Amino acid sequence: MSSIINKIIVLKLNKAWQAVGYSTVGKAIVDLCGGIAVKAIDLEYELDDSGEPIGDPIKMNPVDWDEWITLPVRPYDLILHSAKLQVRVPTVLVAKNFNKMPMKRFRGKPSKDGIRIRDGNRCQYTGQLLRREEITIDHVIPQSRGGRDSWENLVTTSKKLNSRKGNKLNEEAGLHLIRKPVVPAPMPLSMLINEVRHRDWRPFLIKVDR
Repeated sequence: MSSIINKIIVLKLNKAWQAVGYSTVGKAIVDLCGGIAVKAIDLEYELDDSGEPIGDPIKMNPVDWDEWITLPVRPYDLILHSAKLQVRVPTVLVAKNFNKMPMKRFRGKPSKDGIRIRDGNRCQYTGQLLRREEITIDHVIPQSRGGRDSWENLVTTSKKLNSRKGNKLNEEAGLHLIRKPVVPAPMPLSMLINEVRHRDWRPFLIKVDR
């Protein structure tokens, strides 16, 4: 059970059902049964011939912990076991009262994900939409030429193009940026939560190219 308890597969929603964060299963259980003002969402799906969920949920019902532990455990559910109980793992929590949308402000050294999200997963030299596995981060001015790890000097590109560019300046490599890289403006946290860590998250995440 310890491996399930530590999995970060619980999406947190505000009162308006907008994604505002995520947590481990263990923290979600503590919040649900410890008096925190949240409910778990019971999602129901149509099933395929093998009994697996398909498509979007056909029903989404927020319930308190006392009701959650009475829900039937389905073959495809992740399960928590105790001496007396077998309980579904909650995957989406919704706040009863919290209705704000936290904002992410970008400070300090940017992360690869931050650059990727700012650039919309597009190569900043060709405009090509890239898959995650194709993406790397390029120093516009190479580090060997004095370039810094800053928002203004880092852009998304493909591994293939980055390898071809090497330690050249853009003018030496015949490359031109499609837009000037800048520090992103503050954005809602919901824009940054786009990795689907469980099937139940899909209806609540903003659709982005990835």
